[in-house]
Amino acid sequence: MRRNIVHLIRGEAKEAHEALTRDLVEKFDAFPLHDRIPPHLTFKRWFDLDEEDVDSVRKILDDFADSHYASDYSLKGFGHFDTDAIYVDVVPSKEMSSDVLELMSMLKEVPRLEFDEFDNGKDFHMTVAMGSLKPFDFEKTWEYLQANKSFDFRMRFDNVAILKKTADRWDVERVWELEPRT
Repeated sequence: MRRNIVHLIRGEAKEAHEALTRDLVEKFDAFPLHDRIPPHLTFKRWFDLDEEDVDSVRKILDDFADSHYASDYSLKGFGHFDTDAIYVDVVPSKEMSSDVLELMSMLKEVPRLEFDEFDNGKDFHMTVAMGSLKPFDFEKTWEYLQANKSFDFRMRFDNVAILKKTADRWDVERVWELEPRT
Protein backbone atom coordinates (compact mmCIF):
# COMPACT_ATOMS: atom_id res chain seq x y z
CA MET A 1 0.00 0.00 0.00
CA ARG A 2 1.34 3.42 -0.97
CA ARG A 3 1.94 5.87 1.89
CA ASN A 4 3.26 9.38 2.61
CA ILE A 5 4.59 10.94 5.82
CA VAL A 6 3.14 14.40 6.29
CA HIS A 7 2.18 17.20 8.64
CA LEU A 8 -1.60 17.76 8.60
CA ILE A 9 -2.84 21.33 8.21
CA ARG A 10 -5.64 22.06 10.68
CA GLY A 11 -8.03 24.81 11.74
CA GLU A 12 -8.69 27.95 9.71
CA ALA A 13 -5.82 27.24 7.33
CA LYS A 14 -7.32 23.85 6.48
CA GLU A 15 -10.69 25.47 5.79
CA ALA A 16 -9.05 28.20 3.69
CA HIS A 17 -7.09 25.62 1.66
CA GLU A 18 -10.21 23.57 0.99
CA ALA A 19 -12.16 26.71 -0.04
CA LEU A 20 -9.32 27.81 -2.31
CA THR A 21 -9.01 24.43 -4.06
CA ARG A 22 -12.80 24.33 -4.53
CA ASP A 23 -12.61 27.80 -6.07
CA LEU A 24 -9.84 26.68 -8.46
CA VAL A 25 -11.93 23.68 -9.52
CA GLU A 26 -14.91 25.91 -10.30
CA LYS A 27 -12.95 28.62 -12.10
CA PHE A 28 -10.19 26.64 -13.84
CA ASP A 29 -11.27 22.98 -13.75
CA ALA A 30 -8.26 22.15 -11.54
CA PHE A 31 -7.90 18.79 -9.83
CA PRO A 32 -10.17 18.63 -6.72
CA LEU A 33 -7.46 18.26 -4.08
CA HIS A 34 -9.99 18.96 -1.31
CA ASP A 35 -11.86 15.75 -2.25
CA ARG A 36 -8.81 13.53 -2.54
CA ILE A 37 -6.24 14.39 0.11
CA PRO A 38 -6.22 16.32 3.41
CA PRO A 39 -4.28 19.61 3.35
CA HIS A 40 -0.73 18.80 4.40
CA LEU A 41 3.00 19.38 4.11
CA THR A 42 4.78 16.33 2.69
CA PHE A 43 7.96 15.18 4.41
CA LYS A 44 8.43 11.71 2.86
CA ARG A 45 6.46 11.00 -0.27
CA TRP A 46 5.23 7.85 -1.93
CA PHE A 47 6.60 4.70 -0.43
CA ASP A 48 5.47 1.09 -0.51
CA LEU A 49 6.83 -1.14 2.24
CA ASP A 50 5.86 -4.46 3.75
CA GLU A 51 4.21 -4.38 7.18
CA GLU A 52 7.45 -5.12 9.03
CA ASP A 53 9.12 -2.09 7.49
CA VAL A 54 6.02 0.07 8.04
CA ASP A 55 6.20 -0.97 11.70
CA SER A 56 9.80 0.33 11.72
CA VAL A 57 8.56 3.65 10.33
CA ARG A 58 5.84 3.80 13.00
CA LYS A 59 8.42 3.13 15.73
CA ILE A 60 10.58 5.97 14.43
CA LEU A 61 7.54 8.28 14.46
CA ASP A 62 6.76 7.12 18.02
CA ASP A 63 10.32 8.03 19.04
CA PHE A 64 10.17 11.35 17.19
CA ALA A 65 6.88 12.35 18.84
CA ASP A 66 8.24 11.35 22.27
CA SER A 67 11.41 13.42 21.88
CA HIS A 68 10.30 16.55 19.95
CA TYR A 69 8.02 19.44 20.69
CA ALA A 70 5.64 21.56 18.65
CA SER A 71 7.18 24.56 16.90
CA ASP A 72 6.00 27.39 14.66
CA TYR A 73 5.78 28.09 10.96
CA SER A 74 3.80 30.35 8.64
CA LEU A 75 1.78 29.72 5.51
CA LYS A 76 2.25 32.88 3.50
CA GLY A 77 1.83 33.72 -0.16
CA PHE A 78 2.02 31.59 -3.26
CA GLY A 79 4.84 29.98 -5.19
CA HIS A 80 5.18 27.54 -8.04
CA PHE A 81 7.35 24.82 -9.49
CA ASP A 82 7.72 25.89 -13.12
CA THR A 83 4.23 25.59 -14.60
CA ASP A 84 3.59 22.15 -13.03
CA ALA A 85 2.36 23.08 -9.55
CA ILE A 86 1.16 26.07 -7.56
CA TYR A 87 1.48 26.03 -3.81
CA VAL A 88 1.15 28.06 -0.64
CA ASP A 89 4.63 28.89 0.61
CA VAL A 90 5.81 27.74 4.04
CA VAL A 91 8.14 29.77 6.24
CA PRO A 92 9.41 27.36 8.90
CA SER A 93 10.89 28.38 12.22
CA LYS A 94 14.47 27.36 12.93
CA GLU A 95 13.13 24.69 15.32
CA MET A 96 10.77 23.22 12.74
CA SER A 97 13.49 23.09 10.08
CA SER A 98 15.88 21.38 12.46
CA ASP A 99 13.27 18.90 13.70
CA VAL A 100 12.16 17.88 10.20
CA LEU A 101 15.76 17.36 9.11
CA GLU A 102 16.25 15.17 12.17
CA LEU A 103 13.09 13.22 11.32
CA MET A 104 14.35 12.62 7.79
CA SER A 105 17.67 11.40 9.19
CA MET A 106 15.82 9.01 11.53
CA LEU A 107 13.71 7.67 8.64
CA LYS A 108 16.85 6.88 6.65
CA GLU A 109 17.46 4.11 9.21
CA VAL A 110 14.67 2.05 7.59
CA PRO A 111 16.65 -0.13 5.14
CA ARG A 112 14.10 -0.38 2.31
CA LEU A 113 12.75 3.17 2.57
CA GLU A 114 14.09 4.91 -0.54
CA PHE A 115 14.66 8.66 -0.80
CA ASP A 116 14.88 10.93 -3.82
CA GLU A 117 15.80 14.59 -4.33
CA PHE A 118 12.31 15.70 -3.23
CA ASP A 119 12.60 13.91 0.12
CA ASN A 120 15.04 16.45 1.51
CA GLY A 121 13.17 17.87 4.52
CA LYS A 122 13.67 21.42 3.25
CA ASP A 123 11.23 22.30 0.46
CA PHE A 124 8.04 22.84 2.45
CA HIS A 125 4.92 23.76 0.51
CA MET A 126 1.15 23.15 0.46
CA THR A 127 -0.08 22.35 -3.05
CA VAL A 128 -3.21 24.02 -4.43
CA ALA A 129 -2.97 23.01 -8.12
CA MET A 130 -0.89 20.29 -9.75
CA GLY A 131 -0.58 19.56 -13.45
CA SER A 132 0.51 15.96 -12.97
CA LEU A 133 -2.87 15.25 -11.36
CA LYS A 134 -4.83 17.18 -14.00
CA PRO A 135 -3.63 19.72 -16.55
CA PHE A 136 -4.59 23.31 -15.72
CA ASP A 137 -4.00 26.73 -17.24
CA PHE A 138 -1.02 27.86 -15.21
CA GLU A 139 -0.93 31.48 -16.39
CA LYS A 140 -4.63 32.18 -15.77
CA THR A 141 -4.57 30.38 -12.41
CA TRP A 142 -1.40 32.15 -11.29
CA GLU A 143 -2.69 35.57 -12.33
CA TYR A 144 -6.00 34.93 -10.56
CA LEU A 145 -4.26 33.96 -7.32
CA GLN A 146 -1.91 36.94 -7.45
CA ALA A 147 -4.75 39.40 -8.07
CA ASN A 148 -7.55 37.94 -5.96
CA LYS A 149 -6.30 35.67 -3.19
CA SER A 150 -4.06 35.86 -0.16
CA PHE A 151 -2.94 33.20 2.23
CA ASP A 152 -1.37 34.18 5.56
CA PHE A 153 -1.59 31.96 8.65
CA ARG A 154 0.64 31.45 11.68
CA MET A 155 0.73 27.71 12.33
CA ARG A 156 1.98 25.08 14.75
CA PHE A 157 4.04 22.12 13.60
CA ASP A 158 2.23 19.93 16.13
CA ASN A 159 1.72 16.62 14.34
CA VAL A 160 3.18 14.09 11.97
CA ALA A 161 0.94 11.61 10.16
CA ILE A 162 0.97 8.72 7.76
CA LEU A 163 -1.42 8.99 4.83
CA LYS A 164 -2.31 5.86 2.89
CA LYS A 165 -3.67 5.59 -0.63
CA THR A 166 -7.06 3.91 -0.85
CA ALA A 167 -8.79 3.69 -4.23
CA ASP A 168 -8.84 7.30 -5.47
CA ARG A 169 -8.00 9.21 -2.30
CA TRP A 170 -5.44 9.53 0.49
CA ASP A 171 -6.72 8.84 4.01
CA VAL A 172 -5.13 9.44 7.40
CA GLU A 173 -3.77 6.17 8.74
CA ARG A 174 -2.33 7.49 12.00
CA VAL A 175 -1.36 10.81 13.60
CA TRP A 176 1.42 11.48 16.11
CA GLU A 177 0.86 14.61 18.19
CA LEU A 178 3.79 16.79 19.28
CA GLU A 179 3.46 18.27 22.74
CA PRO A 180 3.83 22.04 23.28
CA ARG A 181 7.14 23.27 24.64
CA THR A 182 6.95 24.01 28.35
